[in-house]
Amino acid sequence: MAKENFYIGYLPSAPKPLKRFLSRFVWLTIPILLVFAVSLVLYQKDYVTSTFEIGQLSTIEGMLTYEPVPMLKVPLGKNDQGKEQYQSVLLVDFGKKGAEESLRKIEATHGALEGKSLTLEGTLIYYDGKSLLEMTKSENAFVKVEGGSLASQTKIIGKVNLRGEIADPKCYFGVMKPGEGKPHRSCAARCIAGGIPPVFKVEQNGTVDYYLVKGAGGKAIYEELFSIIAERVSLEGQAYQVDDWKVIEIDDLSEIKRLSQGGLPNPPMCSF
Repeated sequence: MAKENFYIGYLPSAPKPLKRFLSRFVWLTIPILLVFAVSLVLYQKDYVTSTFEIGQLSTIEGMLTYEPVPMLKVPLGKNDQGKEQYQSVLLVDFGKKGAEESLRKIEATHGALEGKSLTLEGTLIYYDGKSLLEMTKSENAFVKVEGGSLASQTKIIGKVNLRGEIADPKCYFGVMKPGEGKPHRSCAARCIAGGIPPVFKVEQNGTVDYYLVKGAGGKAIYEELFSIIAERVSLEGQAYQVDDWKVIEIDDLSEIKRLSQGGLPNPPMCSF
C-alpha cells in the first residue's frame, strides 16, 4: 500500500483513495440491504388471528359428551331439515392437560354428566371456526348441571388417506404463536402427553380441515404419536364427522408414513 493511502484514526481526514472506496461501498450496500429487508418481510407468514382470552373468564352452557373427546355441545338452533345444530366446544384443562380428570372430579360430587346440560366457566380459545374452553380453575370451573338430551349428528365419511401435520389444539387454536411446526414440537408433545386430544391439520386444494385423531375402534392415542408430531405425515383410516368436528380413526399405526426427512424419534418436552 502506498504511504499516502495509509490512514490512522487520529488524523483529520482519510486519504482520497480510501474515501472513494468507502463511498462506493456504502452506496452499493444500502440498496442491497433494502432489498434484503423487504424480501425478509415479504417472506414472513401472515399474522395468525387465533385468540386466547387470557385473564377473561366466560361462562358456557352446553350438553357434555365424552365422545369422540370431552366437549360441550352448544345448541345453535335447527337447520332447514329441522335437525338441531351444535357448536362443539372442545374442553381442556389449565396447563398442559386434558379435561377428563377435572370432569371426573366434578362427577364424583354431582353424579354422571354425560348428555346433561353443563355450565362451565373458563377461558375461551378460538380460531378458524373451532372453539375450545380452558377450564382455568380445573374442577372449580363447574357452575351447574341440569337435565338434558344429547342428539349429536354423525356422518360417516369412510376410508381416507390424508396428508398433514399433527398438532395440539390448545396451542394451535390460540394459546401459542406459532402453535405448529418444529418450533412448537416439544410443547405439542407435552400437551398431547397430558391428555389434550391430538388434531390432524390437513391442507388441500387451498382449504384447511381438522381431524381429531383416534386409534382403531375409537381408542385414545397419545404417546403413539410422539415421533411424528409437527412433521408432514400421511395417515390412513376411517373418518366420520360428529356435528362440526371430523374424526379419523387410524387403522394401523405402523402404516403411518413420514413425508419429511430428519424426524426426531424422541422429541424433547418442555415443562408445565
